[in-house]
Amino acid sequence: MNIYPDLIILAGGFGTRLESVSNGIPKPLMPVGDSVYLDLLLSKVFKYNISNIYLSLHYKAEIFEEYLENSVYSNKLSTIIEPTPLGTGGAINYVINSTNISSLFFVVNGDSLSDLNFDKMATYFNINNFLAMIGISKVYDTARYGSIVEKNSKITKFKEKGGSGSGWINNGHYLFKKEIFNEFNGVFSLENDVLPSLIDKGKLGSYKVNNDNFIDMGIPDDYFKIKNEF
Repeated sequence: MNIYPDLIILAGGFGTRLESVSNGIPKPLMPVGDSVYLDLLLSKVFKYNISNIYLSLHYKAEIFEEYLENSVYSNKLSTIIEPTPLGTGGAINYVINSTNISSLFFVVNGDSLSDLNFDKMATYFNINNFLAMIGISKVYDTARYGSIVEKNSKITKFKEKGGSGSGWINNGHYLFKKEIFNEFNGVFSLENDVLPSLIDKGKLGSYKVNNDNFIDMGIPDDYFKIKNEF
C-alpha cells in the first residue's frame, strides 16, 4: 500500500456549459494567464502528499496528451482514457480497474478549485468511520449547486439545485475507499448512484473548507473570474 493516497482528476467531460467561449477546447485546458486551468489545479495538488495522479480522459484526449508532452508535470501524471463515456462514477471505476490505485484515494473534479488541504482531509478521514468523504464549502447562493445537509461531519441529505440562500455545497473534492466501487459497474454516476448509496449506509462524511475561495469553472462567468484573478 502507498504511504500517501493516489488521486484521480476527472477531466473527460464535454464541457457543454462552457462551449459558448471554449471553441471546443476541453475545460481543463482553457487558457488562464500564461498557462491553462489544469496547471493551476496541478500546482495546488502537488503541494501535498500525493503518491500518483491519474488524469481520467475521454473528450479530445489527444489534446491532453499534447499538453502533457510540454508540461513540467509530464513525468508525474498517468493518463487513463475511457473508451466510451462511462459517467462520473464509471470513469472512476475504469481507473480503479486499469491501475493499482491505492485503497484510499482522492478524486477531484477537473473544473473545481478550492483551498482544501488534502493532507488534513486525509488525517480527518482516518480518525472517522466513513467509507468516503466530500469536501464542502460555504457559498452565498446555493441555487447553481444544490446544498448539503450534515451533522457532526456526517452527510445526511443532498438538496436539489434551485434553492436559494447561503449554504454548504459539494466543492468537487472527494476521498474514497476503493471497495465502495465493487458493487457498481458499467455506466453510472458518482452524484446520483454512489453518494446516495453511501448516505443510506451512514458512511459519507464531510470535510469543511472554511472561508474557501471556491470556483467552479463550468460556466463562462466563473471562467472569466479565474482569468481575471490570475
